[in-house]
Amino acid sequence: FVIRGCVLPSGATNMSQLAPGVWGWAGADTVNANMALLSRDLDQKGSATIVNIADVVTPGVLLGLESAVSDSKFLEEHKVQETIAVGKSLAAPGPEVMSTVYAFEDEDAASILAFFPKAFKKMDAAIEDEGAVLVYCGTGQASTAMCVGYIMAKQGLSYEDAMAQVKEARPGGLPDGLNRNLSRQLITWKKWPEFPGLPDWM
Repeated sequence: FVIRGCVLPSGATNMSQLAPGVWGWAGADTVNANMALLSRDLDQKGSATIVNIADVVTPGVLLGLESAVSDSKFLEEHKVQETIAVGKSLAAPGPEVMSTVYAFEDEDAASILAFFPKAFKKMDAAIEDEGAVLVYCGTGQASTAMCVGYIMAKQGLSYEDAMAQVKEARPGGLPDGLNRNLSRQLITWKKWPEFPGLPDWM
């Protein structure tokens, strides 16, 4: 099959399947570095799901890869005023873009809700200034949860509807959805208004 816009890495010879749903270039200097991002799932016709560097999941909010913060041209084109990193030891943008880090450590057990109020205010501020915010993490789990929570809060959607909106905007970004810990937090948060971490305007 052919992936449009994909450049053959230096030293590559031919493609081989490295793992189920993940293909790479045999003989490439950086095996799977590009293809793990570009080819997550192959359908029966042999086409590939392309994972963009970032996608707009709701006006003013981009959900993307950690590598997006290093693409100054991309940040400028999308009017990104601030980046939000949900995790530790993640890349940061250059000095021309504000950066906030929320030290979220354990996606399988830790609570993400406590980060919502301040993060959502930063998103609101950038949008009100006609700019945008880029949200990212190491695996896509925590950043997706942050964006889904923001959409739930601002649009009054259920977890299921907000998650569906994010998946439609960023197809292939998180094929299996959020893990049990994060999805249960968001579901509980919506049903229990007094749940810790709830913004005062929800």
